[in-house]
Amino acid sequence: MGIGEHRSSTVDVRGTPVPIASGGDGPPLLFLHGEGNTWPWRAVHDELAHHFEVHAPVHPGFGGTHLPEWVTGMADLAYHYVDVLDALGLDRPVVVGESLGGWLAFRLAAQRPDRVSGLVLIGSLGLQPATPMPDLFIKAGPEALGYLSDRLDARAVDPLQGDAEAATDLWLDQAAQARLMWERPYDPTWLRLAHHVRAPTRVIWGAADRLLPPDHATRLADVMGAPPPTVVAGAGHLVTVDAPTDVAAAVTDLAGEIA
Repeated sequence: MGIGEHRSSTVDVRGTPVPIASGGDGPPLLFLHGEGNTWPWRAVHDELAHHFEVHAPVHPGFGGTHLPEWVTGMADLAYHYVDVLDALGLDRPVVVGESLGGWLAFRLAAQRPDRVSGLVLIGSLGLQPATPMPDLFIKAGPEALGYLSDRLDARAVDPLQGDAEAATDLWLDQAAQARLMWERPYDPTWLRLAHHVRAPTRVIWGAADRLLPPDHATRLADVMGAPPPTVVAGAGHLVTVDAPTDVAAAVTDLAGEIA
């Protein structure tokens, strides 16, 4: 399956229009995107679609969508995704989340453990780090994207030399992100909620992550009762961008264990 071979639709989820890209065959998989990385269908989706029926929705307020007033935190989005699962007719998919989406995936698995069969956290935000993360809110778009992946075209979000529309979209994504994590870039309830997650969990990290170092991944895996993390050489924070094949292999291994 080449990039672009997928179905695009907008699903009404209790009054909220949700753009969703879907493709592939196999057990269901819900893919929750990170911040500043909301493209509907990417190489990682293609790789996963060889083994799963992939559903990649856009979070409310991201990717040019409206940010509803009811979105005040991750708990709200997690319950929204219970409604998304119902709207798609998905019972217990594997849930994969990258960065901000990893935090959201954790909240979904903790709040509704009956709806998640497997959990994959890729460069996940949410667990309080041992040292403060760089504050991406105070950085210009190109500099902020540099913390995520060297493969992202930072020039595209520089209004002085790139695409002003792309820059505007990134700023809007940051506004939605700020609604979720302006007060603190982590979830103070994570340790208290972790035991509610019943799904087998895997942690994937980039060896060259400049936002959260790989030793954070080790701590996260320990907190989640997961095996040691899969650390991908040469990959930055967005492992899905830098090494989509490695991500798909790790997710497929987990699915094989829970089948």
